[in-house]
Amino acid sequence: MRCNIILHIPHASLYLPPDFWRDITADKEIIERELRFIADYKVDELVKNINSHKIIAKYSRLYCDVERFCDDEAEPMAKLGMGAIYTRLSDGTQYRKIGSSRREEILSKSYDLHHKQLNTLSREIVDQYGSCVIIDIHSYSDELVRRLFGWTENLPDICLGYDEKWFGKDNVSKLKIYIEKMGYSCELNYPYSGALVPMEFYHDENPKIRSVMLEINRRVYLNGGVVSEKAMCNIDKIINFIAENLNPNT
Repeated sequence: MRCNIILHIPHASLYLPPDFWRDITADKEIIERELRFIADYKVDELVKNINSHKIIAKYSRLYCDVERFCDDEAEPMAKLGMGAIYTRLSDGTQYRKIGSSRREEILSKSYDLHHKQLNTLSREIVDQYGSCVIIDIHSYSDELVRRLFGWTENLPDICLGYDEKWFGKDNVSKLKIYIEKMGYSCELNYPYSGALVPMEFYHDENPKIRSVMLEINRRVYLNGGVVSEKAMCNIDKIINFIAENLNPNT
C-alpha cells in the first residue's frame, strides 16, 4: 500500500442516478452517446491493480462534476455550461435545465459528499505521515479537445497538470523526463492545466499536500475499448516513480 498517496478519479463513472432524467431536455440517445464520449473512459480500470488509497466519483460528470469549483464565478468551464452542474454537452447543446434549488440538491447528494470524503482522508494521511500526495487521474481524446477548445495541435500522450504551489518545477521536470524515457510524448499544463487540491488545504500558506494531474490520451491505453495491459503496467511505474522520487518539500 502506498500509504500517503491518493488516486483521485473524478470522471470515470458512467452511472446516472434515476433523478438525473427528470431534468433532461435532450433525447436519451444523445445523452447515452455523450456519457461515454465525455467520461475519462475506463481510467479506473487502468489503475485497478495499484495498491493505494482511491477516491472515485460515484456519478457521471453529466450529473455532477466534482472536479470543478462549485462556485460558477470561480470556475472557468462554467461559461461553457460545464461547471459543477453541467447544462450543456461537449458540442454546446443544452441538455437540461437546472434551477437554484435543484442545483443545491444535486451538489448536496454528490459534490459535498465526495469532497467530505476527500478532505477527511487527506487530513488523516497528513496527520499520520506528515504529507499527502494526490494524483489526479484523467483521460482525454483529441476529439474532445477539438470540441471544447477548437484545436488539436501537438496533443501529447500524457499531459501533466500542476500548479507550482502544490507541485514544484523540480518535481514536475523529473516526472516529465521519466515519462518521456518510457517513450511517451509529454507536455506540462497542455492541453489541460492544474490539479485538484482538497478545499481544506486550498488556502494553506505552507501546504502539506502535493497534487499533480495525469491526463492520459485515450490512444495510449485503449485498444478498441479494451484497456492495454502494457499501459496499466506503465502507469503503475509512473505512480511508483512519484511515490519514490517526490521531494515532499517542493
